[in-house]
Amino acid sequence: MLRAVIFDMDDTLLDWSKREGNWLELNQQHLKPIHAYLVGAGHTIPDLAGMAEAYANQSRIAWEAINQREWDCPRQEDILRETLRALHVEPESVDIEQVQRLFAWRLIPGVQPFDDSAEVLKALREAGVKTGLVTNAAMPMWMRDAELQETGLLEYLDVRLTAGDVGKLKPHPEPFRVAMQRLGVTPSEAVFVGDRVQDDVAGAQLAGMRAVWVRRQSAEPFGGAFKPNATIDTLRELFKVLDLWYPGWRKNHNHNHPDGKA
Repeated sequence: MLRAVIFDMDDTLLDWSKREGNWLELNQQHLKPIHAYLVGAGHTIPDLAGMAEAYANQSRIAWEAINQREWDCPRQEDILRETLRALHVEPESVDIEQVQRLFAWRLIPGVQPFDDSAEVLKALREAGVKTGLVTNAAMPMWMRDAELQETGLLEYLDVRLTAGDVGKLKPHPEPFRVAMQRLGVTPSEAVFVGDRVQDDVAGAQLAGMRAVWVRRQSAEPFGGAFKPNATIDTLRELFKVLDLWYPGWRKNHNHNHPDGKA
């Protein structure tokens, strides 16, 4: 019985192909409130551009240090701590939780939902299927929720978490297990949908789930031991897969099918 469908976020529900701006400039916008907070607290630090460069360096170091046997996820809070140290500010001298809350993350210009994301999520929810999201981000989910809120997707997702929340990156099975636990479902009752074979397909299968690969134009080809249980090119095609795997899962909700098919 199908009880839940869990999705990847970036390039699965949100289309990043038309992202605008460079990361150093964007990071300056994100860090501006933190910079003002530190200056106001009497700390002597570089200008905003220097702070953004330090943050970018610490982010790079954190991600490059990942051990692909353990898949421990960097945490945004720790990256901010190391950024402060690089600026010769002792993290213990500030409220690090407040610093993280001041990080002005928002929807990146040019990023938008795929044209079928909302309708597919809505149709699943109306059919009584729970929905979830697991994304490989160092940020806590409350920060990335801002993007989902701005794009209108937040209301259609029952459970959302980042790898940073869990402490493990996909393809480690732990983020998938935590999502299923919070949804109250077993692997046989859940399907994962994502655009990356290495992260999404492998991780979901290691957690005992069936995995659907969304073959976006930017997605990497698959190979090796992990192959998707099904491949689709748009989220709308997911319903054909679910009809095959879980016959009758939406028999009382045919009018909600995005294609209008019985």
